[in-house]
Amino acid sequence: MKFRLLAAATVLTVISSTASADFSGTASITSDYDYRGFAQSAEGFALQGSVDYAHDNGFYASVWGSSLDWGKAYDADIEVDLVVGFSKDIGDSGISWDVGYIGYLYPGLSSVNFGELYGGFSFGDFGVKLSYANDFAGVGDSAWYIDAGYTHEWESGWSVLVYGGYSFGDAFSYRDGLLFGNTDFFNYGTGLGYTFKQLYVEAKIVGTNLSGPFEIDSGVFANDLRAVFTATLSIP
Repeated sequence: MKFRLLAAATVLTVISSTASADFSGTASITSDYDYRGFAQSAEGFALQGSVDYAHDNGFYASVWGSSLDWGKAYDADIEVDLVVGFSKDIGDSGISWDVGYIGYLYPGLSSVNFGELYGGFSFGDFGVKLSYANDFAGVGDSAWYIDAGYTHEWESGWSVLVYGGYSFGDAFSYRDGLLFGNTDFFNYGTGLGYTFKQLYVEAKIVGTNLSGPFEIDSGVFANDLRAVFTATLSIP
């Protein structure tokens, strides 16, 4: 994992010296940091932010962070994601492809650090992506995630989003805090957003299809139906 940090830092250092004008950033506050249907901040507020770089040739990189609340059993208060990828349009077809890698880092709980490869396509307002981790959350087994979504924004600044995802693989045969149940599962979300200049606000409903002993209705790692509100400021 130290190698991942060094590699990402090296990439950002090199590109910053040649094309600093292509950097941007975000700062967000959310009522509940949701990750694939599970609450990562115990249904409490989380502060988030990113530094992003995009080049005209399709290369991009970012560092993203969020506060966490995984309860007293886990010594993790922050998540840092390192992202590198490449995206391109396919001629004039209106279709674009995207491939990349995410390193999920949890200072204070490095045993759950992991990396994930992803690839996807988008066409207009629609998108689909497949992700793979060979050692999901440090459990020693692989996990797959496929998700699809639709987002449409009107000239008025209003937008609508609908998405769904499916988590599956050997990693979900565990029940060890970060993973819930001996079962694959679906997550979903739908909501409305509004953009005013550099500010974006969003309200959505999220949840999973987990039930019975695998359903967590509140607090740490909640995965039932719930509302999430987020405000994001883009810089510049």
